[in-house]
Order: sequence, then C-alpha cells, then structure tokens
Amino acid sequence: MSKSNIGRMTLALPLMLGFPFAFGGYQLVSDWAAEGAALVVVGAVILLSGAAMLVSAVWLFVSLGQQQFPLWSGGVASLLSGGVLAAATISHVLPCSGLT
Repeated sequence: MSKSNIGRMTLALPLMLGFPFAFGGYQLVSDWAAEGAALVVVGAVILLSGAAMLVSAVWLFVSLGQQQFPLWSGGVASLLSGGVLAAATISHVLPCSGLT
C-alpha cells in the first residue's frame, strides 16, 4: 500500500468550506420565484461550486491525497464561488446591509 500525501489531505480541509457555500446557494435557489433572475443565477453557481468543493474534498480524503485532480478542481470551484460572490456584491445583485 502506498503512503498517503499528508500535504494534499491538509489542503482538502479548507475545501470543506464548500458546505456553507452550497447551503447558501440552496437557500437562494429554493426561493427562486421570489427572487430576481440574476440572484437566482448567482445562487445556482454558488450551489454548484460549493458542491464541487465538497466532492473534491471527499475525493481527496478517500484517495488519501494520491490524486492531484481533485485538488485542482476544488481550487477552481473555490475561485469561482469567490469571484461570483465578489462580482454579485460589486454589481449590487447580492443584497447587503447598509445605507441605500
């Protein structure tokens, strides 16, 4: 049996943060009739990227860090979800508290 790659398995821990992204995206998509189309699209992208982060983290744990592809796909999904959140906040699609 080959030994595990502890470094890749350690990098899978931040990918477990895909759960809040997936849950938040699910909350946005579940009320799609009450929300605007742009917000529903943002929610769908966040839901899919959060789920991809979770799947890649589990894949890394199951393979004991032997494969590099799940780490790359989880990183891309993480960048996608962060970029979508930043773009939605800047373009005022995502409702934020504060003065209006």
